[in-house]
Amino acid sequence: MLRYLKMLNPTNAKILEGLGKHGPRNILALAKSIGLPPRTVTFRIRKLMKEGLLQIRTNLDYSRLGLMKAVLIAESKPGQEKKLQQVIDNLDYWTYGVRCYGKYDGYYTVFAFPAEYKKELEEYLDEAAQLKTFSRCIFHHTTNFTEVVPNFDWFDFQSKSWNFQWRSWIDEVQNASEKLPRELMEPKTYSIRVDEIDLLILKELEKDGTTKFTKLAEVVNITPQGVRYRYHKHIVGRSLLTDYEVATLPYPLLTSDMCGFKIDFENEEKLAKFVNSLQNKPFIFNYGKAIGQHSLVVHTYIPKTEFSKLIDSMNRLTEKKLTTGFLYVTFDVASFRRQTISYEFFKENKWTYDYKKKLERLKDVARK
Repeated sequence: MLRYLKMLNPTNAKILEGLGKHGPRNILALAKSIGLPPRTVTFRIRKLMKEGLLQIRTNLDYSRLGLMKAVLIAESKPGQEKKLQQVIDNLDYWTYGVRCYGKYDGYYTVFAFPAEYKKELEEYLDEAAQLKTFSRCIFHHTTNFTEVVPNFDWFDFQSKSWNFQWRSWIDEVQNASEKLPRELMEPKTYSIRVDEIDLLILKELEKDGTTKFTKLAEVVNITPQGVRYRYHKHIVGRSLLTDYEVATLPYPLLTSDMCGFKIDFENEEKLAKFVNSLQNKPFIFNYGKAIGQHSLVVHTYIPKTEFSKLIDSMNRLTEKKLTTGFLYVTFDVASFRRQTISYEFFKENKWTYDYKKKLERLKDVARK
């Protein structure tokens, strides 16, 4: 706890905010934007990472990889949690999953699934429901998730304490722009703009956005110059990256709650007002829009002492007709699992999926 509080100082805060805007590969621009020497910035980033207080991951534009994001909240039947996890794992193409509690007691899973097999994914879940492998579920295809850059406007560096301004946030939602941010506009196509080497580079950057070209070269078995060329011409040139996840916890894990929210709106304008109020909020990790609906999936992280105030604020927003309703589940962080894009299923420049085999395995699991 003391080490965590020591890390929260004005200089580190500026660096973390700058990382969210400039990323880890443009240290000169980052340093210039916050008025610090590049050496100081590099030293502090490395120190935070070495102490386990910071991770930097690259987020991908899945639609340009031929992949479609999706979120599944599935309620387990009593005593059948392991069976439900097997049903989900059998699908493959999940990017992270976690045990969840609350409105839905089961598993919360995010997928990056081949768009060409969208129908097969939906049919698999329908079959899983028919086989009674879970009680009920919520399932949505979504846009890419947008990360919220770390922000310390609500943090008092002298007292080392957070001051959550809930009333101010409600007012901000009411007065926010009704224009939907570009990153939440639904993809028109899901074309594949990569080859197998590009995917290998991308999956490594998903794990660590600071990985050097020399290290990437060892993984993909080409020269560092070849990696540099592919990074700038293919990955950056084809806009395969969206932003960076500057993974640092603004509050101690043991005294905080991590949740997934589904929030519904009357129309796109009210959804946009809500989203545009989130850009600098320290209790938001990321969010995405449900495809074809006026709904958001939002991931939050907040001190336990503030959670009831967040729920009260959400209720006030519903009373003011800025939302039409919401539900949430709480994550069991100890059960959290994460993996990169499923590059191993990319063959001859296309994604593969043995749907028949998946259904057979599903039936085997259901019979147990």
